[in-house]
Amino acid sequence: VHVVWGEATDTTAEREEVPGVPAYVGTFDRDTGQLGGPAFLGFGPPPNDGHNTPSITRDSSGVLHVVVGTHGQPFRYLRSLRPDDAYSGWTEPVPTSDAKPSQTYVGLVCGRDDTLHLVFRQWHSGQEFLDGATWAALSYQRKPVGQAWQPERVLISPPLPEYSIYYHRLTIDRTGALFVSYDYWSTM
Repeated sequence: VHVVWGEATDTTAEREEVPGVPAYVGTFDRDTGQLGGPAFLGFGPPPNDGHNTPSITRDSSGVLHVVVGTHGQPFRYLRSLRPDDAYSGWTEPVPTSDAKPSQTYVGLVCGRDDTLHLVFRQWHSGQEFLDGATWAALSYQRKPVGQAWQPERVLISPPLPEYSIYYHRLTIDRTGALFVSYDYWSTM
């Protein structure tokens, strides 16, 4: 069982001194009941922010895929160098987008064809929608095998401007169908 998590850093350090929430991976061996030590994956900015939780999934060949969460910055993506092995190295973390989207709250699954699917909250502003106000959408991205992350697409636009949260969950069934559930909440 592969597990990812984020940890707090030195709370006395200046925010500029810490690049973000450090994300780690570990493997729990069900046969021995032992949890292997943590392996560092990367940072999800900003530091000491509970929004920056990572997510992990596995493809059909056993390669582990991680998206390191952020709060309002592009997520970071990396994958294991060996199948079902959290300790033999990882690719360098790369942004899921060059467009600098404001991403928060990772939802990640791997499809039957090994396409990675990602849902998240994404901030928008300066558009005609909602009279140019700032608003938060529930957005989607995917990464087909051997390709870069595709541009993000809005799945759900809010009925109101300003703060929104979706409390979303992403899952996939045995046939490969994606399901997104959410509860919308706004301060308005």
